[in-house]
Amino acid sequence: MKPRNLKDALKDILTEEEKKKLVSSFDIIGDIAVMDIPDELVGKEKEIGNALLQVHKSIKTVCKRSGIHEGAYRVRHVEVIAGNNRTETVHKESGVTLKLDIDNVYFTPRLSHERERVAEQVKPGETIGAFFAGVGPFPLVIAKKQPNVRIYAIELNPTAFEYMKYNINVNGAGGCVYALCGDVKEIAPPLLRGKCDRILLTLPKGGEDFLDLAMECAKKDCIIHLYQFASEKDLFSAAVKKVEEAAKRNKRKIEIVNRHIVRPYAPRVSQIVLDIKVK
Repeated sequence: MKPRNLKDALKDILTEEEKKKLVSSFDIIGDIAVMDIPDELVGKEKEIGNALLQVHKSIKTVCKRSGIHEGAYRVRHVEVIAGNNRTETVHKESGVTLKLDIDNVYFTPRLSHERERVAEQVKPGETIGAFFAGVGPFPLVIAKKQPNVRIYAIELNPTAFEYMKYNINVNGAGGCVYALCGDVKEIAPPLLRGKCDRILLTLPKGGEDFLDLAMECAKKDCIIHLYQFASEKDLFSAAVKKVEEAAKRNKRKIEIVNRHIVRPYAPRVSQIVLDIKVK
């Protein structure tokens, strides 16, 4: 009989103490599951991976997260622990197809609702700067809902950039999403200065360092979507202060029209977003 869930599949494999350590939540990206394996369970990671394949027949590969987000591209590497030995997959959300290699690019399916939320706000004719575009999830979800826009999708990681170009083509978005590879601080100023109706600062750690650039590129009434990690003790104050300081430096008036928690990220840490209108 098929096990009901991961713990059920592991009931005769893990001890009671080991079951308490098991992290039963995981992300599904395409047909790959990505999970955390506590140090205490590394010796049984293959059994855990195979158990997950038993429970979810649509999953073909199980990977464990390895290390932290690191390097210039903020990639968090993974290791295959069960199933097909590959890290490339095709993920679908909001009618968009995304091909990617989860070991070499940054992507999280946990922002799917946020991508939908932003896309719903976009109006025809907008010029949008997507400053850390990755393999293109934000630009392509926006383009799917509102094709009458111009989105400049800038990405530093050459591997992610190549996947983004592929994804733009597969989704038929070449008429409105323009992929650019390189440092946003070099690409954006001459191209987008004073032209953007909307700017996506989706890098949650370090995105605040691009607020000056965003305000330089913002036209009147531009909306900047700033994502940050924040302590649950005080979710928004630090981010608001950074925005106010950037506005003062750039002699711009701002209004924070929305703030909310996007998702839990770690114990006592959440990812938040500020929607900032630049006047």
